[in-house]
Formats: sequence, structure tokens, C-alpha cells
Amino acid sequence: MWLFCKSGFFSAVQHFENSELIHVRARFQGDLERLCTAHGITPAIMHTPNNDYAYRMDFPRKTWSEIVGKEAENIDYSNFKDAVHDGTVRDYAYMNIWSAMRRAQD
Repeated sequence: MWLFCKSGFFSAVQHFENSELIHVRARFQGDLERLCTAHGITPAIMHTPNNDYAYRMDFPRKTWSEIVGKEAENIDYSNFKDAVHDGTVRDYAYMNIWSAMRRAQD
């Protein structure tokens, strides 16, 4: 699952050793930090610079499900691009993804 929200961009998969955990990966440490802060969770972020995603954190499956639900409930914008626009490299990456998906639209 890819999740794009105001906190950041996340790739969530079942943990490779423990099916009760969701392994959440991020390109930016700050994304995981913002997500944890927004949901009252103490960050336990692993830095994995030699992996595809440089930052990772494991969540109990139920906790991840609650986070995703709360992110949906907390939508307070009418335009996602405007809500996340901040002029950073992350912003530029979001726009590239938006553009790629627009080009692929049928």
C-alpha cells in the first residue's frame, strides 16, 4: 500500500517475519516523525541508508489500520497538492508522481 497524506509518503507492507506487524517505509525521516506525532506514537525509526527506503518503522497491524482511518477522517482540504505544497524536494517529488499518473490516465 502506498499512502500519500499530509504527514508524508509511506509504503506499507506486511512484515517479512511477523504477520501481525505492518512494516512502513519512508523516503524522508521527517515523514515518519510527523506521522507518529500526529497519532501520539513515540517514533522508533530505523535508518536503513543502503535499502530502497532509507527509513522504516514497524506498527502493530491494528495500529496501522487506525492510523490510516484517522488520516482519512482528518482530511481538511479540497486540493491535496495545495495542502502539501511547501517548496521542498518532497513537494517536487509529489508533483512528479502526480504528473506521471496524469500522463498514464486513460
